[in-house]
Amino acid sequence: MLDTSSSNLKNKALYQLILDWYGTPYAFGNNTKKGIDCSGFTQIIYKEIYKKDLPRRSSDMSELIERKYSKDLKEGDLVFFSFGNSKEINHVGIYLSNNKFVHASTKKGVIVSDLTEPWYGDYLVKCGPIK
Repeated sequence: MLDTSSSNLKNKALYQLILDWYGTPYAFGNNTKKGIDCSGFTQIIYKEIYKKDLPRRSSDMSELIERKYSKDLKEGDLVFFSFGNSKEINHVGIYLSNNKFVHASTKKGVIVSDLTEPWYGDYLVKCGPIK
């Protein structure tokens, strides 16, 4: 899934937590295994893995990052998207490696996607680590 061997993964707890949630369906405003949205999933990962509390909304999370270029992303950095006609940030994911990121997709639930896919690459508006 990440185009790397498991021996190259630094943060085993992160990947175990992702596996635990993988496939959980999308449900706006929820944060349980019955359904979760992108910001709720990001909050859980950051609370359990990085011991940091994040705001509930992706647009509010985006105000806390130190911006960087997508080519410089590191595991755990946040990636923000603006889908639709508005310029407002309305989706968030967590960067893993090799252009892959984990997020709660509205159609597929918790999945790993690739930033180079046109659907994501065209709508990526901000990324970086929490300050």
